Amino acid sequence: MQPSSSDSANAILQQDRKNGISGLIVAPIGYLMVLFLPVFLEVASQQLALTPSQVGRLGAMDSLGLAIGTLLCAIYIKRLNFRIAVTLGAVICIITNVVSAFVTDFTDLCMIRVVAGLGEGLLVAIGVTAVGMTSLPERWFGFYTAAIVFVQAIGLLIIAPIFNQWQLLGVFITMALIYAIPLAVIWMLPARSVVAEVVSSASQPTGKLMLAMLSMLFFYLCIGGVWAYVSFMGTSQGLSLGYVSNSLAISMVSGFFGAIFFAVIGHHARSIPLLVASTAIMIVSLYFLSHFESATSYLIITCVYGFFWSVIGARLFSAISDADQSGRYISAAQTVLGMGVALGPFLASLLVDDFGYAGVNGMAALALVLCLLSILPLAIRSCLPVSSMPTTTAD
Repeated sequence: MQPSSSDSANAILQQDRKNGISGLIVAPIGYLMVLFLPVFLEVASQQLALTPSQVGRLGAMDSLGLAIGTLLCAIYIKRLNFRIAVTLGAVICIITNVVSAFVTDFTDLCMIRVVAGLGEGLLVAIGVTAVGMTSLPERWFGFYTAAIVFVQAIGLLIIAPIFNQWQLLGVFITMALIYAIPLAVIWMLPARSVVAEVVSSASQPTGKLMLAMLSMLFFYLCIGGVWAYVSFMGTSQGLSLGYVSNSLAISMVSGFFGAIFFAVIGHHARSIPLLVASTAIMIVSLYFLSHFESATSYLIITCVYGFFWSVIGARLFSAISDADQSGRYISAAQTVLGMGVALGPFLASLLVDDFGYAGVNGMAALALVLCLLSILPLAIRSCLPVSSMPTTTAD
């Protein structure tokens, strides 16, 4: 007896929910250190007496390891058992954060954070691949971005109070406990990547996907550079660490609504004017972030920035996932993201001494322009009717 169409639809829906929900939990927790970065670097700088240049270098370490971890996953995605990979990633993160709690030497801490990043990369790559295996990538990547900013908001609210109570040791132990959460949802993950094993016969726009990888690099170079110093941009103007961390948490609530906005607008999420306008607004926000005059203006600017950050981030992921028939590009996107988030703070650390925070924001604005130019070919393709798309792999 053949299953009915309704049974098949229900099976797809159930599998979508398992893949999507497990990915929404595992991947954001993999990004935990990256998400908490502004306040973490602020408190680490206070306790370890770091220079501005050291702040940027420390901010790049987890992202460097994350890029390596996600790269290994992209290469071996066909062979990976997702549940074993997530277990290994969580264990690495738990152990390295416990060890980090008792390290005071800057060089040793940097080395440990690179190893921690390897575990984070495993969680991120598997979580995002699971989300990419859903049948409605625009919707699920909107929810995914919302989950990212939700975790980010919670972290920005709790890190400063934990530091005030238990110093850096308490921050690392708290993160170690959070990294145990993915172990509770391992059963929901698929055993392996179905999209990596069953490749559609539809043509894959390889050239445009490679440009999209470059766009991802530019976007997260912007995000990483600004995110490493955005807390210092506030405190250097006399704002308290508590106010800054609360402002950034509120900005992530704004980002949450940006992600939900992207998820619910349906096919309008592919709009080219929306993509261009979001980029322009982020660039304007960067300008005002270098010239804000009050605590309220700092809060408003970061909220606007956070909202459109989520819109663009979700659009990049959905564009790649929608065009990628092999599963390799959406997995490799995590490597590129990690490279961008690592490169951003490093480049910012080279600029901050000579050009101040305005130099950091100027670099980020240029990266956003390059991001837009690089994603436009794939974004335009995604707006075309299926019948008008090319039938060969050549672009």
